[in-house]
Amino acid sequence: MHRLLEFIKRIYVVLLFLLLEGIAIWQYATSTPYTEAKILSRTTAMGGYFSQKITNIDHFFSLSGENDLLTRRIAELEQTLEREREMLADYSEEAWKKRMQSEEEDELHYIYYPARVASMTISRMRNYIILDKGERDGIKKNMGVITPDKNLVGYIISCSDRYSVAMPVINTEFTMGGCLSMTNYTCSLRWNGSSPSHVDVIDISTYAQPEEGMPIEAWSERLPKGVIVGHIEKFEHNAAKTAYSARLRLAVDMSALDNVLIVENTHYGEIETLMDNIESQTSSSNNSL
Repeated sequence: MHRLLEFIKRIYVVLLFLLLEGIAIWQYATSTPYTEAKILSRTTAMGGYFSQKITNIDHFFSLSGENDLLTRRIAELEQTLEREREMLADYSEEAWKKRMQSEEEDELHYIYYPARVASMTISRMRNYIILDKGERDGIKKNMGVITPDKNLVGYIISCSDRYSVAMPVINTEFTMGGCLSMTNYTCSLRWNGSSPSHVDVIDISTYAQPEEGMPIEAWSERLPKGVIVGHIEKFEHNAAKTAYSARLRLAVDMSALDNVLIVENTHYGEIETLMDNIESQTSSSNNSL
């Protein structure tokens, strides 16, 4: 204790200076709303700078996992390409042209845009995701959003020039259909706000025979087939015994979301036009009655 007092006596001038300096800075910082705003903006900028550096370091150490994912995707694409090569070798030129023409006429076409999450929320009833791609990058409203390994995230609801806003599945206003994987039994997805890792599935047919662990795929004109929403954790009959309801664990971890793919269905405009025509016809019929 004696040594501590001796040490304080030696540096009491410095300590007194620091104390008075701190009081002066505090008085200046709280003297006017202008100084408060200026200091807040500077501290926010400094916090943003260090947050960006930490984020960059985190991205650097996550490159290994992302490279593994890209390698798997390349392997899948190479395998698909090899199958196409084999089919091309077996087809005559005329038969191949007919096949390609049939695919162009019958199948939906999708374009994929890579994007990164700029910011998002997961603790509210109405959560949103801001992505770093906007209209100048070709992004439009109603495009789907998935992870690189083809898990459902949500869909675009608004765009600016450089950014877009997606409504994730963990939003109480989110609406999309689903279907049991490898079957034609459809269902509806909804989120009750209780958990960012689970959603509810309703209106599953009593003939569907759901099982725990069974994957549920997204069923939407925004997305290609095979996009996984999650896996069934538990299920039960509804009160009327007319359908099943299930608790679904999401395939994507929303709290760790980073890289995503924005999916454009190039035929979506045609679908929208058809739906608008139906709604206008229905409205006209109701008015005439």
